[in-house]
Amino acid sequence: MNSSVVRFGSFLFTRSCQRSIARRCLSHYPIDDVLFNLSDEQIQNQDTIRLKTLNLTNFVYLQLRKTVFDYAQREIAPKAAEIDKTNTFNDLRKCWLELGSLGLLGITIPTEYEGTGGSYTDHVIATEEISRASGSVGLSYAANTNLCMNQIRLNGTHEQKLKYLPPLCKGQAIGALAMSEHGSGSDVVSMKLKAERKGSHYILNGNKFWITNGPDADVLVVYARTNPNTKKQHGITAFIIEKSFEGFTTGPKLDKLGMRGSNTCELIFQDCKVPGKYTGPLQGFSGSVC
Repeated sequence: MNSSVVRFGSFLFTRSCQRSIARRCLSHYPIDDVLFNLSDEQIQNQDTIRLKTLNLTNFVYLQLRKTVFDYAQREIAPKAAEIDKTNTFNDLRKCWLELGSLGLLGITIPTEYEGTGGSYTDHVIATEEISRASGSVGLSYAANTNLCMNQIRLNGTHEQKLKYLPPLCKGQAIGALAMSEHGSGSDVVSMKLKAERKGSHYILNGNKFWITNGPDADVLVVYARTNPNTKKQHGITAFIIEKSFEGFTTGPKLDKLGMRGSNTCELIFQDCKVPGKYTGPLQGFSGSVC
């Protein structure tokens, strides 16, 4: 058989499959057309409604992408090479305030806490476009918004959200999450950072390592072992740590091979006292995080 005929036949078969799959993907339930014995005309009418909804959603996403792209290419991209070359991002705080004013830092945070109230897809789009301009800044952005802010959004108390999320949304504060340690990177549940209960406080002792945004963070979600007498994947609690806490310090900024504009360092806890209900253990993590 002629090879061009085979290729054309394959193309027609592929397009037929694509149309079938696309129609099913537009359905809330993959088999609802079969379950409800809908006619071809009814199916087409439903798909038309769903396509209009999908097109409206895509338009909103495209507008968001353009907004972030324009900002990132104008303000971040021209500095990207120098940021990585010098291992320094002098305009970090300025950039964060600008990202905050655009609503990009609180993109998944409810408006109740001064966020934008967007979806996780919005967050992915923003991360893509910031990373297109600079992978380093994109990494710091994702660590701030996804790892730190989303943890507080999903698991913090109302009081914790009111205290920490508004300044993080505005870019007045920078966030980080600390989990990895020397010897517990991929096997993160073997962490050794210890948190002991002392009255209404916890005392933290130990270290975290390779922490993105560590040198700059004002608010950190930090995982520590509260129960050493259980399975290693249990007995871990997340705490909200403020940069100003007594007993908390940061090591020198690491001189990395790549992503050098995204600051990384060691965190050091020496009898770090975590006070009061606002700094918690982060509700929802106590006992086990895995």
